[in-house]
Amino acid sequence: MRRTHAQADWPSRPVTFLQPYAPGTNLDGITRHPAEKLGTQWKVPVVVENKAGANGVIGTEAAARSAGDGYTWLFTGPGHFTNEVLMGKVPFDPLKDFKPVARPASVMLVLVVPANSPHQSVKDLVDFAGKNPGKLSYASAGSGSAQHLSAAAFQHAAGVQLLHVPYKTQAQAVTDTISGEVNFTFAALTTASAQLKAGRLRALAVTGPRRSQSLPDLPTVAESGVPGYEFFSFNAVFVPAKTPDDIVRKFSDALGAAIRTPQFAELAKNRGFESDYADMQAWGAAVVGERKKWGDLIRLSGAKNE
Repeated sequence: MRRTHAQADWPSRPVTFLQPYAPGTNLDGITRHPAEKLGTQWKVPVVVENKAGANGVIGTEAAARSAGDGYTWLFTGPGHFTNEVLMGKVPFDPLKDFKPVARPASVMLVLVVPANSPHQSVKDLVDFAGKNPGKLSYASAGSGSAQHLSAAAFQHAAGVQLLHVPYKTQAQAVTDTISGEVNFTFAALTTASAQLKAGRLRALAVTGPRRSQSLPDLPTVAESGVPGYEFFSFNAVFVPAKTPDDIVRKFSDALGAAIRTPQFAELAKNRGFESDYADMQAWGAAVVGERKKWGDLIRLSGAKNE
């Protein structure tokens, strides 16, 4: 198919990187780094817009309904797939209404306990939970959050019964873990790092399929006695389905070049996420499986929209 003049000249005006969540998250850092790089490269402004609300649905719908001309790109996370199961219905189809563009990074969590916790290892937690069903408590940032889903998967893999204590934010969940109101939580490293350094929390393991480059001496949960367990979140880019393939490919290639830099690797190490770029083809091949995986996790957790 012959390319139009507009496609050949893309980008010729400001580009928007839309996030369906508030600023300050790992996703925010992962979005802003390439925005700065690509704006300089393309010689057009690249604007990062945070359009939060309804657990990401408002911003995602706005992206789905945008012009599809290559000037609005959705940077998002697992909520892209979990919301349809968590809420029962969303005003878009996460696959049919979008094209997968790339996965810039993945994020694992860290299992933390209060500094004075008697539980010195993951095995200690599992042993206690096995002997005391429903008494070992964990905090989360709410039903269906990454902290909830990671713990639900942990409960299933370890064959134990845990007590879920949901909060409105991850920061609140960490605060009550520090005080001992709850026994443990799975936290993003960005949220927990200051408390770990201050000695208010103790890290027992990371949730990924491999050790974190940020905490290389910390074992995985699977290494610590829960074989087969892993929880590895994604940060990914989607675009409206009608966006021309040649623009999507050009964007994916440019994004990959911006991600595969020493600066992004340093950002990943400091912020506690994993730089494992997947391009248009690789991420496109993975999305059907990702949709099933995250839907299954919501169903396993029993999460409900609150």
